[in-house]
Amino acid sequence: DFAAAVERLAGRFSIPLRYDDGNVGKQRRRRDRLIEAAAAALELFHRRLLDAADAGDARRYLRSRGFDGEVARQFSLGWAPEGFDTVSAELQRRGFDRSDLVDAGLSFVNRANRLQDHFRSRVIFPIFDQQGLPVAFGGRALGGDGPKYKNSPETPIYQKSRTLYGLNWAKGEIVARDAAIVCEGYTDVIALNAAGERNAVATCGTALTEDHVRKLASLT
Repeated sequence: DFAAAVERLAGRFSIPLRYDDGNVGKQRRRRDRLIEAAAAALELFHRRLLDAADAGDARRYLRSRGFDGEVARQFSLGWAPEGFDTVSAELQRRGFDRSDLVDAGLSFVNRANRLQDHFRSRVIFPIFDQQGLPVAFGGRALGGDGPKYKNSPETPIYQKSRTLYGLNWAKGEIVARDAAIVCEGYTDVIALNAAGERNAVATCGTALTEDHVRKLASLT
């Protein structure tokens, strides 16, 4: 939207902004903080997939789907470790507090009043907004316990009924082709990209909504 465009340009050229409405400025700063937390988690997940010994099964799974290291880097794929608070503890060491991690959908407070990772032992598919900022994650289990896919909860930076996976990469191609391919999941988008169909997007575990259609209608 207009305000987001102004903020993005101001950030690029180091121009300070003054908000006439203090509440708006506070909300924007909070959104920025939650996106910072999501970006830090993305870095951890991605580096873990590329380098960690415990991500071997995840790398083998991705290779079995035809997704090599180049694809993993292109789509910033990751691995969430098994430990119940590995990511939460590391992000807290980096200066994020409990409310940052809970509000970003990265952690939750368990019955023992301890912070626990939302994603554990899962292949991670980062979800970006239309501008390419990380706002959520989808996690794919490799074992038989729990649901096969687990997605970030609704947060101040992520509403699944308004978010299309892959739109940040596909929007230019959608405009160029005047068409969009809407498919079911993350791996479908990645596979279609590999096949040269770079105008593909997917819903994030929900039905196609009017907001999704409006986003696409602004491009094609």
